[in-house]
Amino acid sequence: MKLLSEDLLKEYGFIEKPHVANRHIIKIMTRDGIDIMIKDDGIYYNNLGFDYPLRDTAALRKLYKEIKNKDLKPLNPNIVS
Repeated sequence: MKLLSEDLLKEYGFIEKPHVANRHIIKIMTRDGIDIMIKDDGIYYNNLGFDYPLRDTAALRKLYKEIKNKDLKPLNPNIVS
């Protein structure tokens, strides 16, 4: 289990999504319609106006499984999560 970072999101196939400038959101990363926000104080998933923190790969994989009903796998199978 690794702490989430922008590089780790890229390894899982997330790409940067253009977004409206916001002083709190640094970047938005997206994959299969799931948007993950990178802010100054952490990485979040937003649903119905609430920001839910994602701290590690286990939380990201659980979220992806709940939304897409399939496992999230890294693009490089040598990555140990």
